[in-house]
Amino acid sequence: MRSGKFNLRIIGIDPGSHRAGYAVLEKVSSKIKILTYGTVEVPSGTPSPDNLLLLRSGLSEILEEFRPVLASVEEMFFAKNKKTASRVFESRGVLLVTLAERNIPILEPTVSQIKKGTTGSGTADKKQIRQALKLLLGIDLLKGHDDSWDAVAAAYVGLSMSSAPLWTVRIRG
Repeated sequence: MRSGKFNLRIIGIDPGSHRAGYAVLEKVSSKIKILTYGTVEVPSGTPSPDNLLLLRSGLSEILEEFRPVLASVEEMFFAKNKKTASRVFESRGVLLVTLAERNIPILEPTVSQIKKGTTGSGTADKKQIRQALKLLLGIDLLKGHDDSWDAVAAAYVGLSMSSAPLWTVRIRG
């Protein structure tokens, strides 16, 4: 064991049909730092399954470069527009399979768990989550699309969940 330091690298993912937010965080002892974050973008109008292949390829590149040992993928709860929901669920499935193929354990926090885990309130808005992340991670500015910030929040909450005594990970094998 190296000088008693605990090291954990996690990827947070905010699924979408043509844009998926991602963030890789690393926890060493009690310090958490962002290694990278952003979005995997699929050009608008890209038909299925081409959009799914592009999302898979983009995630695969990130996984190869950063080699996370755990994933936190936001659970989806919406069905206002069934067509949109169907496409997001398809994308989410491809992202989960891509993680499972690499034997990366997957945590699936709900939106309210992510809000509560970052701000202390399950009803926080995006602005409150951004402010909380800046304080929690000691950063001045988070750039980019909201989806990438949501992925940072998912990864942060995933780190908290993974340190709980009895965390449950759905492993597909």
